[in-house]
Amino acid sequence: MPRPRIYDQTQLLESAMDHFWKHGYEKTSIGDLVAETGVNRASLYAAYPDKRKLFLAAVTHYLTTRTRENLKTLQQHEPAAEAIRQFFGDILSQPGKSRRGCLVTNSAVEFGVSDDEVARLVRNAMTRVEKALAVRLQEAADAGGLQPDVQPAQYARQLTVFLQGLRVMSRVGVPLKSLREATASALSALR
Repeated sequence: MPRPRIYDQTQLLESAMDHFWKHGYEKTSIGDLVAETGVNRASLYAAYPDKRKLFLAAVTHYLTTRTRENLKTLQQHEPAAEAIRQFFGDILSQPGKSRRGCLVTNSAVEFGVSDDEVARLVRNAMTRVEKALAVRLQEAADAGGLQPDVQPAQYARQLTVFLQGLRVMSRVGVPLKSLREATASALSALR
């Protein structure tokens, strides 16, 4: 009969996610994860047979918590043009968090296409953001909140690419003032 877990699974994923987010996959050891999560090595291996499985679970947890939370801002504010501004403003208004970038973006940079499963998670997350932006940009266009010569779907892709660059630049310490100026320029098609 297996022994019951004596740790909180959500807290384990939060702690592992936080460590991977700060340090990346390669620079994280199982020992680091044991120390960060407070879960002993045997229990960690019982739940996740290797570091990669725990990493994938942590990224999935990030997507179901942080990414969903970010998209909620985009979907709930009105009018649509203001929701888009707020979405980018929220990302820039969290200096501590923005300095470590985004776990999805960091994973894209670290792995590229070398791991199919990580690449799929990253692509799906970016597609989700792009689609959410496209919906809101179409609403903005319909309400006169977008310059008439701008195509919402193309602009959504442009803003998604910009968002990833913004997160990378934030992670390497580009001054917040520069990031805000770049964001204002990127959003200049919104009225």
